[in-house]
Amino acid sequence: MRNLLPTFFYLGFVCTFPLQVLSAPMSYKGSNTTMIDFSKHYSKIDSGYALTAKDTLGLKLFRAKGEGYELQGEEFYYLRRLGRINDIKSQSNLWLFLSTGMIDIKKNNASDDEFYLSPALQADYETRRIYVMGSYQLMRPAGYNFDTSKMKAGFSFYKTSYEETQPWFILELSHTNRLSEKLEVIPTLRLINKALYFEAGISTEGDPKLHLMYTF
Repeated sequence: MRNLLPTFFYLGFVCTFPLQVLSAPMSYKGSNTTMIDFSKHYSKIDSGYALTAKDTLGLKLFRAKGEGYELQGEEFYYLRRLGRINDIKSQSNLWLFLSTGMIDIKKNNASDDEFYLSPALQADYETRRIYVMGSYQLMRPAGYNFDTSKMKAGFSFYKTSYEETQPWFILELSHTNRLSEKLEVIPTLRLINKALYFEAGISTEGDPKLHLMYTF
């Protein structure tokens, strides 16, 4: 499986905790979105192409570790926006992620390469001042249970125009079966400027985390 890694290096950065579902990489038809995550326990890089305003196809590399496990995977994913509710001052979305690929699972000096199919659902609600998101991902290769649950909630400090950078405070809660001994709590600063989306946080255990998303 490791022989496949050079194929993905064109993405520019090989980025390790939970097999996380993050901000949905969905924009306008024909756009490309690249996301990078880096933390002590989890790193990933993925790049997706929007076939339509509702459908995206992409590739992802990730590495994760925790509780004696080390995981390394490559996957192909499909993202579908199942529904959207637009109001005058808010927007709600429901997303479906379908991922498939190979994962190398290491535990106690043993290593297994396994095929997996991983569905996930994500719901979010956002105004110009409030953001709430919840997601659940099923990840069960060869009988292992690496399911991930996640919640994010926060607020913007003030309203801005499209040309200005808008700062947000986001509190993230995350847990992955087998990899997480307990719930991870991460206070985060989010900055959004046009097509650039950046998050930097540090967990209550003192572990830093970075997230970068760019659409072009």
